[in-house]
Amino acid sequence: MTEFKYQAGPEGGEYLYPHAGDPKPLKGAKVQLLTKGGVHTTGPWDDNGFYIGWLPLPKRNRAKEEQ
Repeated sequence: MTEFKYQAGPEGGEYLYPHAGDPKPLKGAKVQLLTKGGVHTTGPWDDNGFYIGWLPLPKRNRAKEEQ
């Protein structure tokens, strides 16, 4: 069975731009992506030039979900 990876971070924040010196997400991790056309989508980062920014996925609060 394949392990599904994702990268979660704090609420809010702003896009990170690896081409401007920001870090890249973990290799193969599912993240929020900003395309060069300004469209927001999700998936793994790719250095093909189509993506210009990324954000971690929102963190889940499982304790609150159980309430």
